[in-house]
Amino acid sequence: MALPEPSIAPRDVPEARLARPRLPRVAALCLLLLPLNAYWAANVVSDIIFSLLVPPLCSLMALAALNAALRRRWPRQALIGAELALVYVVLSVGTAMSAEWLLINMPYVTSYGLFSDRSPWDREHILPYLPDWFYLKDAAAMEDLRRGGFGLLHLLGRVGVWGPAVAAWTLFFGLLAGAMLCVNTLMRELWTRREKLAFPMVQVPVLLTRPESPAWRSPILWGAFAVMLAIDVLNGVSSLVPSVPTVNVRFLVGRLVEVLPWMAQPPWVSVGWTSLGLFPYMAALGVFMPSDLLFSCVFFFLARKALQFGMEAHGYEQGVFGGGGLVPSPPYFSEQTWGGVLALFAGTLYASRGYLRELWRHIVRGTPTAPGGPPPRLALAGLLGCLGGLAGIGAVCGLSPWIVLAYVGAFLVFSIVLTRMRAQVGPPIHEMAFFGPHQLLLAFGAGPQLGEAATVRLYHLFFVANRIHRTHPMPYQLEAYKLGDEARLSPRLLLAAIALAAIVGVAVGQIAYLHRAYLEGAAPSWGEAGGAIRGMGDQEHRGSLPAMLAILAGFAIVLLLDTVRLAAPGFPLHPVGYVLSANYGIDYCWFGLLVVLLLKTITLRYGGLGGYERLRLAAIGVLLAEFAAEMVWSIWAMATGIATYSVSFYGRAGWLR
Repeated sequence: MALPEPSIAPRDVPEARLARPRLPRVAALCLLLLPLNAYWAANVVSDIIFSLLVPPLCSLMALAALNAALRRRWPRQALIGAELALVYVVLSVGTAMSAEWLLINMPYVTSYGLFSDRSPWDREHILPYLPDWFYLKDAAAMEDLRRGGFGLLHLLGRVGVWGPAVAAWTLFFGLLAGAMLCVNTLMRELWTRREKLAFPMVQVPVLLTRPESPAWRSPILWGAFAVMLAIDVLNGVSSLVPSVPTVNVRFLVGRLVEVLPWMAQPPWVSVGWTSLGLFPYMAALGVFMPSDLLFSCVFFFLARKALQFGMEAHGYEQGVFGGGGLVPSPPYFSEQTWGGVLALFAGTLYASRGYLRELWRHIVRGTPTAPGGPPPRLALAGLLGCLGGLAGIGAVCGLSPWIVLAYVGAFLVFSIVLTRMRAQVGPPIHEMAFFGPHQLLLAFGAGPQLGEAATVRLYHLFFVANRIHRTHPMPYQLEAYKLGDEARLSPRLLLAAIALAAIVGVAVGQIAYLHRAYLEGAAPSWGEAGGAIRGMGDQEHRGSLPAMLAILAGFAIVLLLDTVRLAAPGFPLHPVGYVLSANYGIDYCWFGLLVVLLLKTITLRYGGLGGYERLRLAAIGVLLAEFAAEMVWSIWAMATGIATYSVSFYGRAGWLR
């Protein structure tokens, strides 16, 4: 049975045809589930590193299952599809805000003050420059946080200690997410309706909000679900009872050097950690990706490994991830990625030039781009207000407002490219480790002009902009708009729900991380931020010509690929594959994507479009089974503290204490 493509909501939806969700019950569900999702995110890190976040999708799955039972017994009391969609919008956006941004940021809020005795360098060169509103510096006031053993009531009673920092970060991250939301609001009409981007990541959530879909009666979907769930349950039981056999579907080979010992010798050692991993949920997401992107991700991953080998063979020393983190270093993969990002952004601007002219006319006239939607003038005013607020925070913290605006501007360029990339092709992971605007400062020699104090303040305020980007909030905002279109929700209601979810998500997320710290005792941060500051201080950065050339090379490669694809539409190399594979995330799933590419090619060749529809149904069944199993084993792990089986490429052992 074919699974219909998500329909595109008409541009002119009469007000009478918009869905009318019962807001009190939706609000009650969100107030109940969002804190639980934030708690889940804080305690099971392996579940917040997917492109499709586990807690909100599992919450939607459970809610949809309960709602199906309610529809049979009391149909009038059951949630309608628009209400399910609105709950998921709030949970996905709110959890994205409370996921990786807070995971990497929260430890530093307390760690510098609590553990300053462990690092004299941090105490002398970092702690004095950190803004007092954002960082807790009084170790005596946090002694209970260091010891642990305190519950939620104690945490709430200590609001005078942590309250100002939570409020400051909520405002800061709220403004940053607000700027992204305003850009999404301005571009929403083009990206979600006119260009008809595929939005692979919303296919499963859309299906879960449509209980009447014929896909639910497909034996292919339920067959794939049953097989995958049985495997994950068996593997989960095996993690608790080692005598039970397993079916390995994660790392088939954890490190190739284990089976090819000669890879531990120079120059092969430069290839670094390489595995063969299947990971069914990532492979299932790969089914929704274009075949040329699947091929390109694998091709450019292998090309990156070959470049690392070649650099080592010619005597070039390579640092972390084939480069130096933020400090420019051979083979300059991050700088190449920045060049590709800038080229993709330029291409997006060029392709959108007609819409942007139309958008400007709406801004001048004060009219909406579509009936019922917020006027673009309001979104532009919101964008300027958020940018002004961030510049003002920077000024209060001792930073030049112009430096802050340039920094945020560079981050927004990357965010826009990532958001459109995900909406268009849906990669199963977009991890870009140690990648961000600070690399541009160092590559072009602007770093030394800041001085030590400004460098510490700028880098620590915007640490999340330079770290990893696996659960970047901006794509979730645009996907929320798309899901709202599918459910025929009011655009103004969607805008308000997304904005409120972002703010509440930051607040409850911080409380969830603090609750874990008060319960278990605060742990020192990983030291990455301080290490980066020290690394920048140990070297002179008057600009790096090789880094600049690498940025130019990345820009040229993407431009060349776009040109060739325009002239030869069947050309198999996709520029997005180059940008994704130049960094680290594809290392986990390249082999699984290769398997999916072969499977899709065979299916399309011998089964045609009908065969591909059946493959899509099977992929959805696999996804639902993987997330259902992950929900069970995650709840078990949180309840017992035992590191149970995980479908993720990270196990739980490193995250449960």
